[in-house]
Amino acid sequence: MYRNKNSLLIQASSKSTHEQFLEILEKNIGILIKVSRVFTRVDQDREDLINDITFELWKSFNSFKGDSKISTWIYRVALNTSMNFRRKRRHDALVVSFFDFKKAEAIPWLTENDNSEELGILYDCIDELDSINKAIILLYLDGKSHDEIAEIMGISKTNVGTRIYRIKERIKIMANSKI
Repeated sequence: MYRNKNSLLIQASSKSTHEQFLEILEKNIGILIKVSRVFTRVDQDREDLINDITFELWKSFNSFKGDSKISTWIYRVALNTSMNFRRKRRHDALVVSFFDFKKAEAIPWLTENDNSEELGILYDCIDELDSINKAIILLYLDGKSHDEIAEIMGISKTNVGTRIYRIKERIKIMANSKI
């Protein structure tokens, strides 16, 4: 069982559940924003998705037992909610601020002097990925380890490595065909 200091603080805190939840949400709001950017392009939909994720996190907050890091739990809830949201809405769009990510490691042809055409190509390539692969590349670009991605996505560490390699190769091929 994974017990981290955050889960122990939740249990031992004199703060109300509501206050604890708001504190954790405030510290991890970046996760919700990143995930929502991957799954929807429209600002209003993004706001709706963040609200849905927040609601799902609140509903399951009392059942969080500390078996994983809080951020891992938040990613898992956020990704599952986002995939369900997208299925419901049937929007198939992607906008990611790659300036927040380690882009040079994953996509070497993209440099600091990005132009909008290159970013457009990158967005188009990632947009063609299915929901699972979008989620995996988001987590990878966000600096999550293979172990963390495996735990969040519910797949093996080996599968994560294989998928990341294939996703990167697919993006390179798609990008080169569009240049």
